[in-house]
Amino acid sequence: MPRRTVVADPGFGHLLKEFRAARRISLRRLGQQIHCSHGYLWDLESGKKRPSVAVATLLDDALEAGGRLSALVYEVSADTGVRSVMPEVAAAQPSAELQFAPNWRRAIDAAADLWRGDMQRRRFLRSAGFSAASFLPPAMRWLMSPLDENPTGDGEKAIGLPDVEMVRQITATYRSLDNKFGGGHVRESVVRFLGSDVTELVNGRYNAATGKKLLAAVAETVQLAAWSSYDAGMHGLAQRYLIQALRLAAGASDRPLGAEILAAMSHQASYMRCPDEAIDLARAAGKAALEAGVGAIRAESAVLEAQGHAVSGNEAACAAALDTAEKLFDKTDRGADPQWIGYFDEAYLAAKFGHCFVALGRGDIAQRFAKRSLEMDGQQYARGRQFNLALLALAHVQTGEIEEASRVGIDAVEAAEGLSSARAGDYLAELAGRLSKHVGLPAVRDFSDRFEATS
Repeated sequence: MPRRTVVADPGFGHLLKEFRAARRISLRRLGQQIHCSHGYLWDLESGKKRPSVAVATLLDDALEAGGRLSALVYEVSADTGVRSVMPEVAAAQPSAELQFAPNWRRAIDAAADLWRGDMQRRRFLRSAGFSAASFLPPAMRWLMSPLDENPTGDGEKAIGLPDVEMVRQITATYRSLDNKFGGGHVRESVVRFLGSDVTELVNGRYNAATGKKLLAAVAETVQLAAWSSYDAGMHGLAQRYLIQALRLAAGASDRPLGAEILAAMSHQASYMRCPDEAIDLARAAGKAALEAGVGAIRAESAVLEAQGHAVSGNEAACAAALDTAEKLFDKTDRGADPQWIGYFDEAYLAAKFGHCFVALGRGDIAQRFAKRSLEMDGQQYARGRQFNLALLALAHVQTGEIEEASRVGIDAVEAAEGLSSARAGDYLAELAGRLSKHVGLPAVRDFSDRFEATS
């Protein structure tokens, strides 16, 4: 018998986490379904262990992944090097969803196809994989675009500025709910709004002036669909919404919004541990923000570039970008900021600094910023408060303050109650993994009991 070695693609853990989050299944429940421990599944998601072909197949069935997980696990003959391929299901991903459409009308069609497919719960969309590199061509197209289109509609229904304001107000309401309760609670409602009211408006009758305002408002809504999908752990789908939001912002000639969407792309790339793309996208966002004359987005872009450097382990480059972000923030006049960037304040900036230092393993510095990040409106930004508590707990772990990390971790678990956010669960799972080696301590056991009760 030839000797065989099991090989797993490095992206297996990320994709497993995406599918599990999309199905809203805890590690414990999934483990019960396939008769594996939740600790083993945590190791698979974090990349510490690789699955057998049989386990990958069981996970495919349990998560209805259509063969995408087992396609990443295969056997290689140690004697011949020949790969034994598992049956694969081709991922039918219409290229239009990842492309920067050639004109504004095609952009509307591509975006409408995306949210229509999402409403119809098409599996290939909801389980789509994430590739940070797919952000770069649309980002380049944005930077090179003259932003000189004149979107006009010739439909039956006359569309005016009150319709545009309706879209903005409803989007703002959903954005507030997203901040309070997490993307999982609002995502479906945002997509339904796009599929009904927004579809009717973009297919209506409007002149170029109204058309630009309409496309800008719709781009904000599509960006929120992306953000809530990202928060719900549907990263491939979120990526597609971000690309389409960027294209709609181009049709609207809205430079500040385009810069903000590029920044969101960088944010997601860092979260998915793709530092090179995160840095490039942050720099693109900074360039677009400079052209738009919005200092707050320039500061945000600089701190996102710092986070990319931190994820890659480049402490010097991270420090330089953080210095730039702080200087830009200090001299920025916030009076003329778009309303959708109201979240970017001192507490948000402190949280980003904290994430950078945790990524670099400098919990001693991260603690100061994490504590400052909690000087925030915890009612309006309940999800952000939970993130910041988890950040502070992780910083305490890095400095060896295990009991304090456990105490703050319990606060983070309590703050997650009522949230529907895969990211909140991810931060807690990371904390639980870091604390697991100290499970003999009573404080850690208390945290573990609270965490497992909610997982």
